[in-house]
Formats: sequence, C-alpha cells, structure tokens
Amino acid sequence: MPELVRSVASRVRVYFKNRRQSPRLRVRLVFTIGLHRSTNGNGSSRWSQSLKGHTRDISASGLALLMPQVHLHGHHLAAEGRELDLRLELGGDPITMIVVPNRYEHLDTAELGCNYLIGARIVRIDEVDRQRYLSFLSEGLQIGLAR
Repeated sequence: MPELVRSVASRVRVYFKNRRQSPRLRVRLVFTIGLHRSTNGNGSSRWSQSLKGHTRDISASGLALLMPQVHLHGHHLAAEGRELDLRLELGGDPITMIVVPNRYEHLDTAELGCNYLIGARIVRIDEVDRQRYLSFLSEGLQIGLAR
C-alpha cells in the first residue's frame, strides 16, 4: 500500500506546480551505493557490500537514483534517516558523498534494469568533491540539459 501512495503522489506532481527548489540536470551517471559505516578495525573496506545503479537527475542538494533493488543484505536502503555512502563516477576520479533518502518508489516500468527510484539529499561531501560536482552541474545546466 505505501508503494501505491508514493506512486500516486509522484504522478500528481506532473499536474501541479513542481515545488523543487534546485534546478535538475537530467544525466545518467554510474554510482555505487552502500550502507554508511566507517571501516572496522581489521581494515576491510566499507564498499564490500554495495549496489550499482545510475542517476536519473542531479541537483546541488540531491540526486535521483535508479537502482535494481532497495534492500542490501537485509537492510532497507530507503529507511528513514539512513545514511548511505555514494561513490559517483564523474570523469577520472569518483566523487564520494554521504546521502540520506527522502523518498522512494517502485517503478512501473524498469529503466535500464532498475526497478526503484530513490530521491536522496546530500548531507556530507568534501569541499574538493563539492566543487567538482557543482562545476559539472553548472556546466550541464548552461548547455540546456535542465529539467
């Protein structure tokens, strides 16, 4: 039932004014996402349990993430307040950030093998990565890919 409510709400936005504040850049970028955990004492990587997906669009404050599933090793990725590590493939070096999901929905029609859309807010990003991200976003918006 919650899936139905989310789906209806997202479709209603089409008919009413979109209240998004940040301009969106419609772009497909590959990302890797996992549960936010610091490395443990034995030095193993926090990326050992992750999923790959791609963006639908990005903005200065958040991203729309297309994913094949919303569960990772028994954890619901879109749970309220859950911090997620996101590594966005942007040029040669990936940009890493921590995001928190705002909403998610099951897609009626899969997009490139992805059945779920997660809207996530950026909560932490290094200043160097932030500048690269905002520069990429600004350049894309200037050439007219905004949505």
